[in-house]
Amino acid sequence: MSSTDIRFGTDGWRGIIDEDFTDDNVRLVTRALVSYIREEQPAGHGLLVGYDNRRKSEDFARVAAEVVAEAGISVTLADRAISSPCLSFAVKHHGAQGGIMITASHNPPQFNGFKFKANYGGSGLPEIMAAIEQRIGKRAPNELQAEVAETVRVADITTEYLLHLASLVDLQKIKDAGWQVVTDAMHGSGAGYFPAILQGGETRDVPIREDRDLNFGGINPEPIAKNLGILFETVRQLGADAGLAVDGDADRIGAADEYGNFVDSHRIFAIILLHLVERRGWRGPVIKTISTTSMIDKLCAKLNLPLTVTPIGFKYITENMLERDILIGGEESGGIGIRHHLPERDGILLGLLLLEAMTLSGARLGGLVEEVFDIVGPHYYDRIDLHLSRTEMPAARERVVETQAQTVAGRAVERIDRMDGTKFYFINGSWLLLRASGTEPVVRVYAEAESPEAVQELLKSGEGLVTGKG
Repeated sequence: MSSTDIRFGTDGWRGIIDEDFTDDNVRLVTRALVSYIREEQPAGHGLLVGYDNRRKSEDFARVAAEVVAEAGISVTLADRAISSPCLSFAVKHHGAQGGIMITASHNPPQFNGFKFKANYGGSGLPEIMAAIEQRIGKRAPNELQAEVAETVRVADITTEYLLHLASLVDLQKIKDAGWQVVTDAMHGSGAGYFPAILQGGETRDVPIREDRDLNFGGINPEPIAKNLGILFETVRQLGADAGLAVDGDADRIGAADEYGNFVDSHRIFAIILLHLVERRGWRGPVIKTISTTSMIDKLCAKLNLPLTVTPIGFKYITENMLERDILIGGEESGGIGIRHHLPERDGILLGLLLLEAMTLSGARLGGLVEEVFDIVGPHYYDRIDLHLSRTEMPAARERVVETQAQTVAGRAVERIDRMDGTKFYFINGSWLLLRASGTEPVVRVYAEAESPEAVQELLKSGEGLVTGKG
């Protein structure tokens, strides 16, 4: 792979380990980052480097840290695998110029990745990542070396993060509540976080999939229903009150109610929004991406909160959180950020907030879902990814952009929104979104409606609109 083939996506660069994600390419990207730091961010206390549980992550992290040190920039390498939000917190807490996180998040096991966390404690905004990308391969290695190299310092950056999380919730009440909760690290770098925070009280944590498994048990470490069978079964077997799961770098969350039923990110977003307002007394603007539940729209209308809708990508939520005092911002894929923390997703904090909502309400997780439904009505969601051939994509993309359908699955279309893809709005808050990927031959079809059956009908009709066979 040449330097011209390395491109940053929505949250960094990812590649297949030992094919394109190699030591040499990690050096190339790190040197580009060093060049950016030198020219654009002269102030700050060096760089931090973290890594997840994937194959060779610690080796790639050491390579990146050594490049930074050779350039004469102070660098601290995490002493263990950590979560992405842990690194983001450390960057902001220590006033660092930024952080390098070696992770491919929820991607398949053969992938690894390189994320940059900016000095504000969140993923680099698009203009930052573009500036780094433009520098890849532009400078010879010796031009980035310093007369006096720094030494790579290895340190614990996890403990301070856990203490910070504990300060954001009423942890003692959670510990005293006597809940039984199953926590699922999915073999990722979020292992150990819930057990460490929840120990020492009446609440019992039962951790699963805490060990490092380079194959992630044969699944992608993404907390969606098809990957959480062991969590659902453990909750049922134990009669637990809730199950919490985080992805491979613990910045996203999924959950299970007391019956072992999946609680998706849409419901989690709604539960936490209602909790922050009704039980915490917080108020402020709310941000959501266009693929996120209309329950948020209805709750904001009910609670008299301003709502902003953005294109898909947490970067848009980050931008808003940096510019305004946002109460909460969330996306369909399980990433949610809140006030007083970071302009960043954090699965561990979200899990703690769910436990706090249970504790202060006295209801188990299923009861919190029903509490939301009592206000906004029942909402169900699903998504399918249509994998097409390269030759099929141009026509599919054109159909997505140009469709003017006025009836879908027997429902009259109230309006069409083309902010990001094509979204059909129907009565009672149901919707269908068609969105073609810009980087791969995939069209994603999202739907939300009042019943699981209605969701499947919308998805089937959406597939027909994309393929022209409907």
